[in-house]
Amino acid sequence: MISSASWGSSTRGLGTLIAVIMRYPEISSVQYNVEDSTLSATFLLRCTLGPQPFESLQNQLVEVLETYRLVTRRPLDVVEVHHLVIDQVTEVELIRDIKTLSVEEIGMAIEVLRDTFTSDLISDTHDLLEEELMLQEENIQAGLEALKSDEARRLVALRDEGHVMVFNT
Repeated sequence: MISSASWGSSTRGLGTLIAVIMRYPEISSVQYNVEDSTLSATFLLRCTLGPQPFESLQNQLVEVLETYRLVTRRPLDVVEVHHLVIDQVTEVELIRDIKTLSVEEIGMAIEVLRDTFTSDLISDTHDLLEEELMLQEENIQAGLEALKSDEARRLVALRDEGHVMVFNT
């Protein structure tokens, strides 16, 4: 068991990462990087994504997030999308700054991935009820707000065969 003292002031960050990865089974890993105050969510696809399809996905994700920000009249500081092809699997990484990130954006990014890749988006299963999902989203948003002012350390949460592993790096 990890004592809260070993996490220092990053217990809020720890809870936020766990909530994000539990709420969104499509996320294979989530990382909070204190150096640049960004949250990185990684998704896995059962296909090889070449340069043109990736560029199309990248443009679509950025456009959806920018449009959401225009509608909500809130700033958008950092939005990056990267990919890495490993054999027949593509890892897609979405990076957002903590300062302007909202839980709705995570859901929108997942919807874009689902719509584009349907069965190729690797997803863990969960049996959470709708009420539990909404409560998780509220907890995530509160955790994201707390991370903005927290002196958290770099945290990584990974999904592994239905288990969540969290590392303090």
